[in-house]
Order: sequence, then structure tokens, then C-alpha cells
Amino acid sequence: MDNWYEKYYFPREILELADAIQNCLHDLEPEIKEICKQFHHLDEIHIVGSGDCYFISIAAAEAFKKLAGIHAYGYEAYDYYINRPFVSSKTMVILFSSSGKSLYVLKSLEYAKDCGAVAIGITNHADSPLAALCTRPLVTVSAGISKTFPTKTTTSALAIYYQMAIEMAMEKGVFPMPEGSKLKTELSVRVPDVIRKIYETEHQKIIDSSQLFLEARNYTFVGSGPARSSAIIGAAKIVETSRCHVTFCNAEEYLHLYGFSVKSPDVVVVIGNNISSHREEQVIEYAQKQCARILVVGNVPIKNPDANTVHVAPFLDGLSPWGQLWHQWWFYTCLHRSFPINPIKIRMLPTILI
Repeated sequence: MDNWYEKYYFPREILELADAIQNCLHDLEPEIKEICKQFHHLDEIHIVGSGDCYFISIAAAEAFKKLAGIHAYGYEAYDYYINRPFVSSKTMVILFSSSGKSLYVLKSLEYAKDCGAVAIGITNHADSPLAALCTRPLVTVSAGISKTFPTKTTTSALAIYYQMAIEMAMEKGVFPMPEGSKLKTELSVRVPDVIRKIYETEHQKIIDSSQLFLEARNYTFVGSGPARSSAIIGAAKIVETSRCHVTFCNAEEYLHLYGFSVKSPDVVVVIGNNISSHREEQVIEYAQKQCARILVVGNVPIKNPDANTVHVAPFLDGLSPWGQLWHQWWFYTCLHRSFPINPIKIRMLPTILI
């Protein structure tokens, strides 16, 4: 079989996700520990970014709240600059920009510093304005540079957020060292291993089933709780790769609002959250009655399997955002390789750098 996906930047970078996460966490662990030891006494964390950098901040904020017991919020950089939420010397503002040059990330940094906040900059470039001007930079150089749509940099930054939440929880005494070490092992070892397992067991299944999901009138991504970030990124990548119409919502919103407009020409992507599958199961049943085509990602039971419902990676559990993202990126790669007008074909070419 022709492994076309090894010839292009975008799918190649997807295949490198596991190593990127592992390398990044290993290289930055001493710096993350030092930051959390020095600043664990702070009252609040603001996580700021644009595009994907903002989308993952939603999951990151939940990690800080749930693991470290600290107030944490995700902000889109332009909103942050305009709204100017209360910031003080008791606030940590974590700003993420792969290039380190995003305009409103830098303006938000300026605002945070003027208010006396601790500013942590996450970027791929040590010589960028973000790295130079923040209180402490975390440079994700070992993740490698994404030459198409953000993949390795985004997932590596999300792993850094989780690592910071775990380290901060241990410094604050929220849970004992053995439990923290167990979570860190899950993050740095098990998550990459699960991504590799997904590739081994699921990638051909997605390739084979991708034709089912071509040329939908609308793609609706359903993710609840920590899976909301995955749903938003899913919607964004469909727009970037194929210029299709998309919607994202959580399961409750689908059942009470968004689902009313779903018809047979549509695709519904249901993403598990590893906490509850009650509403997700109902979304699947409802979408099946509407004759939609359905992709289920993760450990969500399907009561009535049919030819229009494809289930991938039912074994996902624990810290699963990375597995969900891997599946979705691979789904877009396979899906839009077949589109008649396909911008990803241009943006994936190794001979073209963007």
C-alpha cells in the first residue's frame, strides 16, 4: 500500500506527536518544577492564547482547578486584552504562542506585567518577543516546529499545562507525592504509548471509513467537560482543511438545541470525556434517528451499531485529550485528501513551507 501520509508535513507531524510530548516533558521538567515551587502560593491562573492556543486553554484551566485546586480560566487573547480581567501580583498569567509573536498575546503580556502578575511564556522560539519579555519562558523546542496546522506544538503545550497542574498540586499539598508521581507517569509515558497504540490499531480503520464522511452539509462536533476543547479544535481543523460548515457544542446543548437542525447530509462527531457517557449515548441515538453519519471517538457505548456509525479507540481513558486530538487530526487528513478542492494538499506538500 502507498503510505501517502508519510510524504506530507501535516500527517507526518501527527505521527510524531507521541515523541514530541515525551521529549518536551522530559526536557522542561526541571523548569516546570522550579516555576511551580516558586509560584504555587498564587491565587489565580489565567491561560491566554489565540486559535488552538486558546482552545486548549479550556482543558488546561480544568486541569488546574481539578488537580491543583486553584482558580484558573482560559481566555482568548484579544478578549483578554479588551476585557482586562482583574490581575494582581497574586495572579499567574500563562501565555502561549508557538511563534512567540502573536499580536494580542504580546499585548496581553504587557497588560499582565503592568499589573504585577507573574507571566509565563510558552513558545517554540527562544528568540521571540514572548520569551524575551515574560517572567519565565518555557521553550518547546524539543517538540519541533509545525510547518502546517499546529499539531505537535499544541499537544506539547497541553501536556505542559497538565504537568504544571500536577507539580503545583504536589507543592500545595493537594495530594501526596506518590499520587503525583503516578499522574506524571501517566502523562509522560502512558499518554504517548496510547497515541502509538491508536496509530497501530486505528489509523487504517479511519482511512477505510473516511469516505463515509465526505461532503457533509455540516460537521457537528460534540464534546463535554474536558472534551469541549477537542470539539472546538475539531471544528477549527475542518474549517482550515476543507472550508466546510461546522458547529461545536456539548452533549446537553446538542440535545436541547443544535441537534434540531441535523439531517441526513450531516456528520456528527461524538467525543468521549471519560467521566460520564450518559448524554453522549443519547446524542448518538438521536443522530441515528436523524440518519446522520456518526463518528464516535473514545469510550462511549453505542447501543445500536449500524453502518453509518463508526467507533474508534473505545479503549481511551484517563488523560485522554491527546488521543482524541490525534484521532481528529488523522480523520481530517484522510477525509480531506479526497476533496476535489483541498487546501490541505497544498499545505501538506514537503516542498512548500508556510
